[in-house]
Amino acid sequence: YLLAAGITMGIGIVSEAAQIPGPRDAQFSDLIVDGLGIFGALGLRVAFDRQTRRRLSRAIQVLLPAVAAIALGIACIPSVWFSYALIQQNHAFPQLLTFEHAWEGTVYSQPQRQRPTLLAAPADWPNNSGTIALSREAGPWGIFISIKSLIDWSDYRQLSFVVASAGERTIAMDIAVKDIRQEAIEKEQSRFYKAFKIGPDPRRFTITFEEIARGASNGPFDFSRVESIVLSAAKPGTGEEVLLDDFRLEL
Repeated sequence: YLLAAGITMGIGIVSEAAQIPGPRDAQFSDLIVDGLGIFGALGLRVAFDRQTRRRLSRAIQVLLPAVAAIALGIACIPSVWFSYALIQQNHAFPQLLTFEHAWEGTVYSQPQRQRPTLLAAPADWPNNSGTIALSREAGPWGIFISIKSLIDWSDYRQLSFVVASAGERTIAMDIAVKDIRQEAIEKEQSRFYKAFKIGPDPRRFTITFEEIARGASNGPFDFSRVESIVLSAAKPGTGEEVLLDDFRLEL
């Protein structure tokens, strides 16, 4: 059992370390969850292994099943919360992100464990939102926000969102939309990139699917298997800030 625990924990450590050079972030909290899951699963296995139980004291025999079950339950909380968020995302569709709900925190992310600051929307904000996001570019790619989709977009015709620079000057941004290839091991994703500029006045920015299909790299874009939307600074490392709101699909 100790060998099994060591191997599985080692795999978890290698998995987190492999994320360091890439766009994802290694998180110590993930290792804690891994450890709890390993302890819980192996602890329950030990608790019901008659040969191993004989070597344990009476107190450990009584406490181990309960402690292991609690640890396993805690380890499952992130997965349960993520599943709940996916259900809510499907219910909210074709709205992708509004910054109005706690579950949306599983839908979007930033590098280096940064999170956009949620603010009350100004009175002149275009779509009467209660909450908007103030996002500062982060990481070597200058990412403002990355939004997971995983929903079929085929019945819609365009993507739109509200955006403005947080300061007084115009800034340059990039948007990337990526699909998921079924043969991902053999083929790269199809990706669409576009550069645009924004000023301090909020506006609804729209990209038609026709434009995405026309500009996608690595073959036809699969709107039934969209993976993510990524907004980033055209020049990373400048500390630019933007206001974001109401990502949605439209007919």
